[in-house]
Amino acid sequence: MEALYQKYKAQGVQVLVIDVKESKATTTAWVKRMKYTFPVLLDSDGKIATRYAPAGAQPDLPRDQVPIASNLVLDRSGKIRFFSLLDTANFDAKLLALTVRLDALLTEK
Repeated sequence: MEALYQKYKAQGVQVLVIDVKESKATTTAWVKRMKYTFPVLLDSDGKIATRYAPAGAQPDLPRDQVPIASNLVLDRSGKIRFFSLLDTANFDAKLLALTVRLDALLTEK
């Protein structure tokens, strides 16, 4: 994600991560270890996960504990222009699809 951010930030693309149900200290240590320079937000009580996690994504977990592993690309008006759920087996392919979609959106007039 850091490489994606570095590649597109000059074109106005913003990257952020929402960390679900972890402490600020844990998140801060993780951000430092990963060397992220983009915003990492906290969903300490799970309300964001409850609201946005896809239904049935992990039915064995309560909604407020479902990790939201996804890519979202929103245009300047807030419209979702790209969405993909991530999983570790397909992460690179989905990140490549995101990059292709970003390139296309950034060249649109």
